[in-house]
Amino acid sequence: MLNTFSKIILFVLLPIQFASAQLIPIDEAELSEMTGQAFINLDHSSSDGLDFTKVSLGLEVKTSLNSNLLDVGNYDNGSDIRIKDFALGNIESDGSITPFEIEDPFIELAFEQEGVKQNLVGVRLGFGGAKGALSGTIESLSGNINVDIRDTAAGLNNSGSALGGLAAVLLANSPIETTAQLVDSNGNLDQTRASLVGIPNGDTFDIYASNSLERIALTVIDALPQTECAARTWIGSCKQLELEAQSCEALGISVCFDLKKYNTLDVGTNVVKDGNGKVTSSDFAEGLFLGFQTKAITWIDGTTSTTATRGAFLNVPNGGLQVNLADAFKGTDRVRTRYVDPYFSGF
Repeated sequence: MLNTFSKIILFVLLPIQFASAQLIPIDEAELSEMTGQAFINLDHSSSDGLDFTKVSLGLEVKTSLNSNLLDVGNYDNGSDIRIKDFALGNIESDGSITPFEIEDPFIELAFEQEGVKQNLVGVRLGFGGAKGALSGTIESLSGNINVDIRDTAAGLNNSGSALGGLAAVLLANSPIETTAQLVDSNGNLDQTRASLVGIPNGDTFDIYASNSLERIALTVIDALPQTECAARTWIGSCKQLELEAQSCEALGISVCFDLKKYNTLDVGTNVVKDGNGKVTSSDFAEGLFLGFQTKAITWIDGTTSTTATRGAFLNVPNGGLQVNLADAFKGTDRVRTRYVDPYFSGF
């Protein structure tokens, strides 16, 4: 796998022609007037017995990309990452393109010393920041993906659960939040060829009462199993309730979802959408990368470390994806990604 990737890198680099010129020294006065940043940065580091070489490019990239199939890590009767009709960016109703945006892309290589030689054991393509629409039918996914769910309790009406519908009425304006991750059908964390995203066993839905009546409702719900009042007012009523997830359920509400339902995911932080679900503003998410490893490797980005499993590994950092409860329960529609698109009629 790594040999193939190395050949691709060489294929890309070989056509580049390098120019030569005579170097002319400049004095300190001229040098003091110059400001700027290196276009290419080369860093070396060591950790856990591995040597890392990181090549960073000071670029801002805007792209629109389509592929019929993204299939990597295909071995042993399956694929680490398999996404049909993969796309970055989208096309608006007026025909204009909203690109997928990338800041400071980099390539990092990991080497392991064996006697007098170093073996390449890992490669990753990463981005200092990324935002935009990522579309596709996700059939299997190996990696680390955290989906922030942010809404009010009124969104529980989309759960299909009678208890969820009742909670939506009683707690309509109460902010509710949680984080979904890759899991198996029993709610256990699963980073390898996962097909579900959900709230892992032991993690919680957090509901915050917005008024006195909702605090009373949370106090009553607190009497049920797998609930805990995390914060109370001075008169004892509950103002923050935690609903614990176990085996893909929280108080009878399903909290695990098929990845195939999410046809478009909005990469970025502080995502704001209009009434039609169109993203109107967002900030760059840091730490997005695609890695290829012959063994488990811990990749380091500043003070953040991510352990990638053997094979292909897609890391979407915490806060990198955000949905509301309707999107979480029902899924997300695919945005238009081609001018001639089988998912849409013509303009």
